[in-house]
Parts: sequence; structure tokens; C-alpha cells
Amino acid sequence: MADWDEIKRLAADFQKAQLSTGIQRLSERNCIEVVRLLIEKGLVDVIYTNDGKEYLTQSHLEQEVKDELYVRGGRVNLIELAKVLNVDFGKVEFIAKRLLDDEDGMHLILGQLIGESYIQRVASEINQSLVQHGEVNVGRLTTQYDLPTEFILNQIILKNLQKIIFAKQDPTNSHIFFTQSYITRNKAKIRGALVAITKPTPISVILNLTDVPARILYMVLNEMSSLGVVTAQSPTGQYIPHIYARMQAQWTNDFYKQNGYLLHESVAKLGVSNVRTFVQSHLASEKLTHLRNCIVGERLIDQVKGAMDECIASNSYLDVSNILPSALSDENIDEILSHVLTPTMQKQTYVFGTVVLTVNFMDDSVKGCQELVNEHAKRAVESGNYQKYIAEKMIKHQDVDNSAGGAMDESKMDKREERRKKASSGKGGGGAQGRETKTKSTKKHARGNRGNVSDSEEDTEAQSGVGGKKGGKEPHIELITCKEIAKVVGKFLESEGLEMLAQPLANHYYPILSKQALAKAHELYELSLQKNNQNRRQTHASIQEKMNTLYNDIRLYEKGLKLFQPDVQGQLLKYLLKTLGTDVCNELCLYVAAECNLNTNYSSTLTTEQRNKIANDSDPEYRGALQTLCKSLTTSETVEEFLEKTEKALNACSMMLKKIDKKKDRNLILCHKHGLLEQLTNCTDPALVLHLAVLIIFTISTQTMLHASGRHVSAILSFLQTALSAEESKTFNTYHDLVLKLLSAESATSEEAKTNAEDITRQLRELIPVVKGIAGNFKKAGVTPVE
Repeated sequence: MADWDEIKRLAADFQKAQLSTGIQRLSERNCIEVVRLLIEKGLVDVIYTNDGKEYLTQSHLEQEVKDELYVRGGRVNLIELAKVLNVDFGKVEFIAKRLLDDEDGMHLILGQLIGESYIQRVASEINQSLVQHGEVNVGRLTTQYDLPTEFILNQIILKNLQKIIFAKQDPTNSHIFFTQSYITRNKAKIRGALVAITKPTPISVILNLTDVPARILYMVLNEMSSLGVVTAQSPTGQYIPHIYARMQAQWTNDFYKQNGYLLHESVAKLGVSNVRTFVQSHLASEKLTHLRNCIVGERLIDQVKGAMDECIASNSYLDVSNILPSALSDENIDEILSHVLTPTMQKQTYVFGTVVLTVNFMDDSVKGCQELVNEHAKRAVESGNYQKYIAEKMIKHQDVDNSAGGAMDESKMDKREERRKKASSGKGGGGAQGRETKTKSTKKHARGNRGNVSDSEEDTEAQSGVGGKKGGKEPHIELITCKEIAKVVGKFLESEGLEMLAQPLANHYYPILSKQALAKAHELYELSLQKNNQNRRQTHASIQEKMNTLYNDIRLYEKGLKLFQPDVQGQLLKYLLKTLGTDVCNELCLYVAAECNLNTNYSSTLTTEQRNKIANDSDPEYRGALQTLCKSLTTSETVEEFLEKTEKALNACSMMLKKIDKKKDRNLILCHKHGLLEQLTNCTDPALVLHLAVLIIFTISTQTMLHASGRHVSAILSFLQTALSAEESKTFNTYHDLVLKLLSAESATSEEAKTNAEDITRQLRELIPVVKGIAGNFKKAGVTPVE
């Protein structure tokens, strides 16, 4: 106020001077000269204004700065102040700095001069904001007042704390200040919310409901730890009240005592993250069994053990799902069984899902399958399917056997040749010894069968296992199916209500019963082999005898056909090979097919293609000789050539030819003649009577046998002209002509031909007794028999 009074006094003096008369006044020029002179002599220190029209002293400029600061409320920008005072900015800044040094409470911040009055006014405004909102944030005040954070915090708030500003500084954040009433009010809100919460609640939900700052909430939560705990001090964390933990423990204890188990899912729904640790801590005194998704008590385990002991003792079955809570899944039951079943129990039981079957009960259920096994094994052997399986298996491992035993095969071939030589020079012919050689060959073919108990077969099976990697898929035969087993087992289980286990049991017993069926089939096959060996011995002997007979017949017939001209000989040779030669080939081909286990369903009469197929598919020891023999039927030019091929084929089949005995040859010719005479006696066919008659006369006249057809009768009659009398020759020629006419008339269809046929037949009937008489009474005349 004293300064203001001084200003008024000076203003009055100034006005008085202005109103004075001109005589006492100085002109503007004089004033300038006076001031310049004072400045030059150093008597006055003045400051020029920006336009140079006015002078200011330092003290006057300082006073104007103070006046402007006062007018502007204690805060003024130096740039604006220089413009208002029309003074250079440097002079104003110098005055401002001098004020900072001379006066307390002055601050130069960001080019602004701030006085103490302004600071107190801002502090008062901050206190009013605290009263209204309960808290202030220095960061927001910085934005509001456009002042540095540190200046507001240190020079305004902390300096006036508990003087003008009545608040507390947040210990966790120094830039936040709040009133005690604000803290008390928020604590009350938080306490009410926490007391009302009974289950885990996210922190974010509590913040939204209470509208309380997070920092105050965490501070209050730490102080009120008796009500609950916080998983994490962040909005993503959860507040878990202690009452909820007590409720979790109570529910867990009650459920376990009542049921004897706990599901992880049920416990997890209570808000428990680590179920196993939680249960273990609350049921520490209990003996618990931890499964994959549940926990089982000792009571249930003992219950299952007792039921299992009773099941094994009674050789029965047990459905574990009936004695365990329905809430337990099949996987849980399987885990419980794996925990309960001891190694001893596991040997006596099998588990199918939730049902435990004892071994004795299972064996009883499949007893009915034994009859099925025997029946199928018998059927497989009788139908040849098992033999086909063995053959395929032998073919499968043929390459391995050949590569592993090449040298052995050569030695066997040498031994076989040696045995043949011994047999051909044996004591009592070739029958028994020849068959002995072939019996060994048969054993060779039976080697390598699945399930055979002999050492050689076991060795072959071991080799087959090695060869299987090289040859691919092993041969397979299915003697019994799962469907058949399930049908039999299902009837047994139906009375127990376990028919749903028929298929699993069938799958379980299928390998076992398949092995039994294979073993049974092999047993039957061995028996059949023994019988076949016996039959083969008999067959070998009979075929050998038959081959000797055919061989001797062809040899004897050869002597007869050699008496004819070459053109007739060729016809007779062709007919001989077509009939008896074909019989020889057919018999040997069928024998070899049986020896080589070839799948043939041919009759005794084979075609050329069938003979060639058997020869090509036979074993190497037969193949060459048999192929040559079959080819010789059409290529042989003499009987000796065919007989040579036949002898080689017989040697390949280990059949021996009997030595030539002339006495037996004469007996055979005699028996042949008597056979023809007997046929002639009983014959009534005119053509056949002529055929038989000329053969009988040929045999008697030449003492040889002849194998010819009806087409060769005329050639034989021409040959016999020298052996017959003129009358007998005439009778035969007449009879022969009538036979030809009859055959021609029978092929015609006219009525005249039929009449002629009846007349010719009548004439032939009259001549038949004559022809039979000539043949029956014919005796050898002057023809010399051929040796």
C-alpha cells in the first residue's frame, strides 16, 4: 500500500508539472540533451524502450515487472511481458533473474515468472479438488496447470502439505495424494464386496462393481487377508474367499466319504486347478489310488479285490461295472483292474472291457468248438484244400530250398542213380526193390508241411521263415472262421447274459483254434499219407505189373505186324501205338500226377493236351522221360523205338521190367488164342465174327499175336491165303464181301437197301457157323512160326 501511495503522489506531482506555465517547462529537445549529458557523465543509468522514445531506469523497470506480475495473478510469461513493457527481452529476463535472487518465493519456470501468491492459490485449488474427489494425481495437475511435474510436486504440494493441502501421499505412488475420508470410504466399499463374495471372482469384476481404484483395492486386500486371498495382483487375477476354500474342502470330504471316489472334473468345477495336490492335502490320512481322471479310495479297491477272489475261486465271471459307481468310465475301470490284478490273477483271467472271465469259464465256453475244429480239419483234408496249402507252401520256399541245398540235391541224384542200378541187378526182379526206391522219393515230397513234428519238417519251416522275407506273402489256409466260433460261444454265453462277448471271445480263441485245426488237419493228413503210402505201394506194384503186361503185349504184337508188307506194317504200328501205346502213356501220366501231388481230376482216358500238361508240370526227375514218351506216340517209326522210350519212363518211375522168358511168351500166345476163341464162341455180330476168326487163324498159323482193327481184316485175309485151303479162302472172301455189303446197306435209307440188308443178314447167319468152325478147327499147316 505504501508503494501505491507513492505512485499516486508521483502522479500528482507529474500532473502539477504539466499544468505549470511554459516559462518553467523544458522543451523535449532540452530534456533529451539533459538526459544524454547525465548519461555521459555517469550520473544516470537508464534503459531505452524498443521505439527509443522513452527512458527507464533499472529500478523503474523492476517496479513495472512487479506491477505486471501482480496484475496477472502472480504468473507472467517473460516474452509477453517484454511486449507489454516495450523493452528488450534480455532486459526483462535480467530483471526477472535479479528478482529471483532478491526475493524469496519467486520462480522462473519455462520462461515464466511465478510468484508466491500464485503458488498458494494453486495449492488452495488442489486442496479444494481433494475435498471434492478425494484424490489428486500430479500427472493430471501437470496437464491442468501446464507446469512441470517436479515443480508441482515439490514446490506446490509437498511444500504446502498439511498447511494449505490436507492429504496423504500414496506410499506406492508418490504422484498420488488422497484424503483419509476417501480411503475410509473406499475401504468400506471393498470390505462390503469382499464379505459378500462366496466364490472365486475376478479382480476386474470387483473393480467394476465397487468403482474403486485398483491400487486401493490391492492395498485393502493385503490388509484384509483374513477374508480371502488373491491369485495375482492384476485385473486377470482372482479373489478367492476363505469361505469358498472351506466349502471346497467340505464338499470334497463329504463326497469322498459317501462314494469312495472323486472325479477330477467334479473337483475342478469347484475352482480347483491342481486337483491331485488339493485332494492329497485334504485327504492326507486316506490311502488313495490316483487314476488318469479320478481318484479312488481303498474301500472300492478292496471291494474289487474281494469280488475277483470269489470269481476266480468259483471259475466264473465278474462284471466289474456292477460293483463300481456308474460315474466311473470304462477307462477308469480298466485302470482299477490293472491295479488290482496281480500276476497270479492275470494268468487265471482275461479282461474284456468291464467283464473279467476266468480261463476255466472261457475254456468251457469254447468246448463246443472242438467238434467244429475236427469237422473242418477233416473236410479240408478230404477236399484237398489242406494238400493244396502244403503244395503252395512248398512252391513258396522252393527257391530258398534250391539255393541252400544245391549240392545236396546233386548228391541225392547220385544216390538215386546208384539205388536204381542196385535195384535193376537185384535178386528177385524189380517189384519190391523198385517200390522201395520210390517210397523214399515220396517222403521227399512230403517234407516241409506246416505243423509236421519231424525234424526235417521243422528244419524246412525254419528255412521257410527265412525265405518268407524274400518271397513275400506266406501261403494261408483258414480252416475255421471267427463267425463260426462266435456262433458256438454265443449259445453258451446267452444264458449268462454275456452274448455281447461272443465276438471278442471268438477273436481271442481264433488263433488258438486255428492252430488246433491245422494240427488236426496235419494229423489227418499224416494218416492219409500213411494210407496213401500203403496204397501207393499197392498201386506201384499193380501199375508195374500192368506196365510189364502192356510192354510184353506190345513186344509180342510187334512180331506179328512184322510179317506184313511195309505199307500194312505202318498202319498196324499206328493202330498199336494209338491203342496200347496210349494206354501205357495214360497209366504213367496218372501215376506221375499222383506222385507229384498235381491237382488233376482227369479220368483214366487222357487227351493229348492233358498228358502234355502232366508231363510239363511234373517234377524234374519225371519230366524229361515222360515228355519224350508222350511225343513218341506220334513220332515213333518202329515198335522198338517206342519200347525204348517206355523203358526210360519206367526207370524214371522206379519201375522194373521183367526179364524176357520165351516159355512165358508161348503161354501168353496160347492164352491169347483161347481168349479169342472164347470171344468168338459167344459172338453173334457178323463183322466181329470175321474179325475174331481171322485173328485166331493168324495166331495159329504164325504162332504170333496181332493187334489190328476191323479195317485191317482184308489185309490179314490176303496174308492168310497161303494158310487157308481154297474152299476156306472162298468162304472167308464170300463172308467178307457180305459183311461189306451189309455195312453199306445199313448206312443207306431206302426201302430197297433195307430189303437187301435183311437178305444179306440172312446169308451171313447161315455162314457164321461155317466161319466159326473153320477158325475153331484150324490147325497149323506149312507156315513157319517167326521167333
